[in-house]
Amino acid sequence: MSRSLVVVSNRLPFVVSLDEAGEPVRTNSAGGLVTALAPLVIKCKGFWVGWAGKEFTKDMQLPPSKDPTAIAHSIEPSQIIPIFYTDEIYKAFYNGMCNASLWPLIHSLPTLTIFKSEYWNSYLEVNEQYAAAAFEAVKQFEDLNDRNNLVWVHDYHLMVMPMMLKNMVDEANINCKIAFFLHTPFPSWDIFRLNPWANEMLLGLLGCDLIAFHTNTYAINFIECCYHILGSRIDKQEMLVEYGNKTIIVRALPLGIPYNWFENMAKASPKPFHCKETIILGVDRLDYTKGIIHRARGYERFLEKYPECREKVVFFQVAVPSRTDVDDYRNLKDELEREIGRISGRFGTAEWTPIKYIYNNIPQHELAGYYRDARIALITAVRDGMNLVAKEYVACQIADPGVLVLSPFTGAGETMHEALLVNPLEQEMLADTIKNAYDMKYHERKLRMNALQTREKLFNLDTWRDSFFDAVDLIDSVKKMQSLNLYDFESWLDPLIRGYRLTVILDYDGTLVPIKPHPDLAVLSDEVKELLQRLIDFKLVDVCILSGRSMENLSKMVTLRDINLAASHGMELKLANGIEEENEQAIIFKNKVPELAAELKDNVCHYGGWIEEKKYHVTFHWRDTNPSLRPTMVQRAKEIIQKHGFQALNGHCTVEARPSIGWDKGRGVYNILERLHGVTWADNVRTIFIGDDETDEDAMRALAGLGITFRVGKPNIRTHASHRLPNPDAVKIFLEWAVEYTESKKKYYLTTPSERRSQGLVKRDRSR
Repeated sequence: MSRSLVVVSNRLPFVVSLDEAGEPVRTNSAGGLVTALAPLVIKCKGFWVGWAGKEFTKDMQLPPSKDPTAIAHSIEPSQIIPIFYTDEIYKAFYNGMCNASLWPLIHSLPTLTIFKSEYWNSYLEVNEQYAAAAFEAVKQFEDLNDRNNLVWVHDYHLMVMPMMLKNMVDEANINCKIAFFLHTPFPSWDIFRLNPWANEMLLGLLGCDLIAFHTNTYAINFIECCYHILGSRIDKQEMLVEYGNKTIIVRALPLGIPYNWFENMAKASPKPFHCKETIILGVDRLDYTKGIIHRARGYERFLEKYPECREKVVFFQVAVPSRTDVDDYRNLKDELEREIGRISGRFGTAEWTPIKYIYNNIPQHELAGYYRDARIALITAVRDGMNLVAKEYVACQIADPGVLVLSPFTGAGETMHEALLVNPLEQEMLADTIKNAYDMKYHERKLRMNALQTREKLFNLDTWRDSFFDAVDLIDSVKKMQSLNLYDFESWLDPLIRGYRLTVILDYDGTLVPIKPHPDLAVLSDEVKELLQRLIDFKLVDVCILSGRSMENLSKMVTLRDINLAASHGMELKLANGIEEENEQAIIFKNKVPELAAELKDNVCHYGGWIEEKKYHVTFHWRDTNPSLRPTMVQRAKEIIQKHGFQALNGHCTVEARPSIGWDKGRGVYNILERLHGVTWADNVRTIFIGDDETDEDAMRALAGLGITFRVGKPNIRTHASHRLPNPDAVKIFLEWAVEYTESKKKYYLTTPSERRSQGLVKRDRSR
């Protein structure tokens, strides 16, 4: 299938550096990502967005490749969209957010994580830059309406970029798919929620059509994060996440290696070892997730426990330099070298060194020889997304078969079952497993290695790439999640409200009725009226409409029997129990409203905007203003509002002037509940609040831990709500559920406090 393609990754498939004359030189990179995707970019005449290195600056021309053997050689400079960082941004984005914050967190090592707001701000800035660059590439697609067009985003550096890009292409009416692949682990939700910006990062990823991970475990972890942190609807069986009206497909697509390439290199690679001992090999980037120090200590225990193996084995540890400008990594290098020196000093002799340490980046064609001639490979990371070294070792075992010792905490450990799996954190187990590998007879080594090689040969790099594109091509035909139904509300709410009196507080515009061009057109449907009245008539449920409209207007729009009304964000009350009140502080602003409204009309209503005058508020509606003038009009309106002593607050295509008395819907909700149930309302009442805009967020914040809240509307906005609903039709389904639930649960509604605690405080996970 033909398609236009943009690949987006932190780094380009090459690095640009300066030669002795100060001219830019292109050094092509190796690795699985480049091997898999460079031929596609060349074939599709696509684009690659990424960073070319510190030495490449905006004033330079991108040099062509001078190495015809490199996989990325034929990618032309015109197909490259480079990203540029300042040193300050690089440190905060890459060393800070990516490596100090996200790297330990996604590897489930939260105590090593450092979060700083400046890191996050740089992360957002860089992701915005990548999104803008990708959008420029997308605009060059031959057919902007071709649904086969694809932007493929890679890795944890760019987790908020997909939603940024989606907003850009949607606004430009460009049709393309956005897909994401994470090359690292993804932690469980109770780890990921430690990230102060977990909400934003999940939202960013949900801009994709397809999100893929190495393993099923990582995929399920992500789905559960969306459920617990964002309140998304999920389907674990079909691997789907629903957000707003959109269904996102989640898949486990384990990365493979170019198997035949490694096998051929192993055949041609020179002999690296010139010793009679059995070779035990470790090959890792120097990183605390790789468990190298634990491995060295496990090897030490092996020599201690099995003295008969001394002078018969040599442990070669290749440590590839990594993040050498980061103190933690320099300290790790020093600690590792001290441990190796200590162990060698303890067991070494004049003729035998138990550990040989190589701190260098060994070329792949040489490394293939290391893999080939090692009897035992120790791949014992404490956490790793996949660990391709395990697969490379298997591919290079072309002669006398060796033994793979593998950590189950790697992605590879989930599929390479024929390896000897061992917990790297327990030295005794690691020592015994090394001994088992050392003693293993030829027929068992051959049996295990053959099975490993068969699998890796089949599920190679090409298979991974083709599987990913198969998943992309099936995006529009995959079974979508079932429509929101009564069961969803039951699973969300039943465990939390059973045994309590129920109060339902609902916003009006955008919640009970869709947003209309003029407020007078937003009329309740007969269906919604009937459901609300039935719910009100069930005497143990209190229903309140909380709106920014004036009481005069709200009373005209809602004429239900025994309904509780809270207008002006709760500053005006008219309750079914007879209480009617106005906020005394707000009354002071009442006389200021006409003067404010007049000045707004004179200054910001000449280009399609209009003013809605309320009792204590004035609202500037800018939906129909000229888009080119809109920012100016909005800014001018805010200046006028603030000049008159009001707060200027954003709403749905509006700017609202609100009395500066510290009042919001959060205080409004508390006031309603106290007037209905007294100051101890939280002991006996569970509150459900549903709203759709920024003013409702105050109520959602106020009810955190005291109620269940829903945000209606766009999914790409951060919310404090427990759950999200796509539109007012979903609110109608909630009302249907509420009527059915309350009528069927009468006998459970009034219980003793002890019964209530035993019934209602344990939340069941009823997600599919």
